[in-house]
Amino acid sequence: MSFTVRTPGDVYKFALPLYDYLSQNGHAEEANALVKLVDSCYPQSTQALDAHRRAFKQIRETVHDLPLQYLLALDDALEILSK
Repeated sequence: MSFTVRTPGDVYKFALPLYDYLSQNGHAEEANALVKLVDSCYPQSTQALDAHRRAFKQIRETVHDLPLQYLLALDDALEILSK
């Protein structure tokens, strides 16, 4: 499975499979942090995008066993969110 992350909307769509992967593969702390950050914001707002950026950055720095397709999508999402 690969993920296409080219727009902010794609970033939101990627958050769910990323959460699923984290929660099913021993990264409950990161999954819960992702949920708390993302759920605290309104969808499609600047605050929501910033929350995704912070959560994705934390996951990228702390989870070292993500499969390649998740790493690539995470990097794409972070690039979009840094603009």
